[in-house]
Amino acid sequence: MAIARPVDRRLFFLLDRTHAQISNAADIHLKSVCGIGTSQAAVLTYLGFHDNCSLSELSDGVGRNNSAITGLIDRMEKGGLVERKQGKTDRRAKTVCLTDKGWALRETVTDALRDFNERLSRGMTGTDLEIVLKFLKRAVANVTPKP
Repeated sequence: MAIARPVDRRLFFLLDRTHAQISNAADIHLKSVCGIGTSQAAVLTYLGFHDNCSLSELSDGVGRNNSAITGLIDRMEKGGLVERKQGKTDRRAKTVCLTDKGWALRETVTDALRDFNERLSRGMTGTDLEIVLKFLKRAVANVTPKP
């Protein structure tokens, strides 16, 4: 029989709980500063680097499934933040790009996330942050299936 460890030593549980708390705090911060949550902020940020990309590229880029992205883009399009366009090579394919309103809000989101990241890393040294980043990258690599 395995010996049970204290809950705080179970890495997955601790990471899952930490993710939920940080995501909730980021969502509250973004909504208070920008009027949108983390999902829309992720889309604005990604499109800022990959404007006019396909829905499937956007889905991969922000880590959401295609159906979630479709609904999210529908809401953002109604809000005037993004627009769908016909693909240049395939008329059936749609691409997504930021509107002027989307570009402006993206700047506010970038500043808000910079402030949130500073708050998140308060009290950490550069070495502390490097260790955290190294751990997170290694953890993802450890659980990502190899082709």
